[in-house]
Amino acid sequence: MAAILHPIYALAHFALAIWGIHLFQQSINIGTILLLIVLTGLIYDNLIISIGSCIGEGEVLEFLNRLRFLFHTLFTPLLLVVAVELANYAGVQWFASPIARCMTWLLALGLIEFEFRKKYLTLKLESTTFAGTLRYREAEGSLPMAAILTIALVALVGIIIWQTMQCPWVFIGALIMFLGSAVPTRLVGQVLGSGVEIVLVLSLLALK
Repeated sequence: MAAILHPIYALAHFALAIWGIHLFQQSINIGTILLLIVLTGLIYDNLIISIGSCIGEGEVLEFLNRLRFLFHTLFTPLLLVVAVELANYAGVQWFASPIARCMTWLLALGLIEFEFRKKYLTLKLESTTFAGTLRYREAEGSLPMAAILTIALVALVGIIIWQTMQCPWVFIGALIMFLGSAVPTRLVGQVLGSGVEIVLVLSLLALK
C-alpha cells in the first residue's frame, strides 16, 4: 500500500505546487513563495520513499534520505511564516504589524537552528522497509520538537484566523497534521504523516 500511496502523494504535492504557482501569478506574496519551497521538499520526500526499493540499500539511498531530513529541518518551520504571511495578506490585523511578522521570522529561524544543531548534525540513519518501500530512518528516534512546535504555532495562528475571518481551515489542517503525525511510524511508516501534510498545505492554499 505504501509503495502505491507515496507516488500518489508526490503527484498530489506537485498538483498543489502548480496551484500555488497559479495563485502566485495572480498576486505576489512571500507566503506563497515559501509554501512552494516547502512543497518542493515534500515532493522530494515522497519521491525518494517511492523509488527507494528501486535504488536499493546503500550509500546512495542513505545520502538521498539524509537530504530528506535536511529539507524537513530547513523547510518545516517556514510553515509558521507561511501561515502568518497569508493571514496578513488576507487582512487579519493581528499580523499586519511588521514587528509581529519579524518575530515570526525569528521564531522560524530559531526552530531551524535548533533542529539543525541538536538533531541533524548528529543524525544517524538506518535502513527500514515498510509495505513495499525502502527508506532510511533515524537510528535513535527522538521527538521532532521543532516540527511539533511549528504545527502548534500554526494551529494558534489558525485559531486567530478562525475568530477573525470565520475561516477554520488552517486550524483544522494543523490539527489533522498534528494528530496524524503523532501516530508512531513503526505502525504506519511514513504513510499517514505524508498524507496529512497534503491536508495542511491544502488548507494554507485555501486561505490564499
